[in-house]
Amino acid sequence: MRKKAALPHKEVSASEFYKHIESEGLPEPRRMKQLLTWCGERSLSEKPPLGSRNSGAILGARAIQDQLLKDFQSKSQFSNWFDREDAPVVEAIKQPNPRNIEHALKIEQLEERIKRLREQKKMWLSLKKVGPDLEPLFQDTEDASQLPPPDESLLDPNEARMLQALAGNDSSFEKLQAQTTSCMQNAQAKLQFRIDVLADSVHKLERRVTTAGREADQVLERSAARLKERDEREKRASGTRDLPIMEVIRSLSRILPPEDR
Repeated sequence: MRKKAALPHKEVSASEFYKHIESEGLPEPRRMKQLLTWCGERSLSEKPPLGSRNSGAILGARAIQDQLLKDFQSKSQFSNWFDREDAPVVEAIKQPNPRNIEHALKIEQLEERIKRLREQKKMWLSLKKVGPDLEPLFQDTEDASQLPPPDESLLDPNEARMLQALAGNDSSFEKLQAQTTSCMQNAQAKLQFRIDVLADSVHKLERRVTTAGREADQVLERSAARLKERDEREKRASGTRDLPIMEVIRSLSRILPPEDR
């Protein structure tokens, strides 16, 4: 039985354990097993002091960890990958890319649209073709003014009235133009007279307002002069013309009886 290697010193970091494993004479699975064993022993929790809180639970967990570590040391299948059986390769189910599905749908839509546009183009091109040659209704040598009027019996009442209004002698264009011109001239003459009357009325109203304003100013000025003259007469009659207003008030207070003061 091979001697168990001692755990490196505590000051040695776990990332440097591989430097302390014997490199000659050990296969790769054994070296891996030694490295994992040291890492497991380093990660074991410390034993709690006796009587501490939750010491029983901590000791139980440590015992389980210690047992697992011993099983790992005694059973080589945990670290020897050469003894493992090759698992059957499961074929992966390929799923289509969602982007490809989206692009395929867009391609179908565009193809349908292109097909529809081509059909429309074909229809328009068929309509663009020159139609069959038809004989003209009137010959080029015929005068349109000499053509007979349409038969009124074949027309509706409204159409017959329209025909009479357009082709009748009483409603010719010259007569209609003359009537329209006469109406416009009469309206223009009346409108000019009314505008002149309105302007004259506005002018008279403005003059009246100005005159009334001047007369009102004169009335106010005369009223102010009359009030001032009456005030002067009253002061002369009472002998208080040259006295200040405070002296007049004191004099009046002396005249009043004692009970009214």
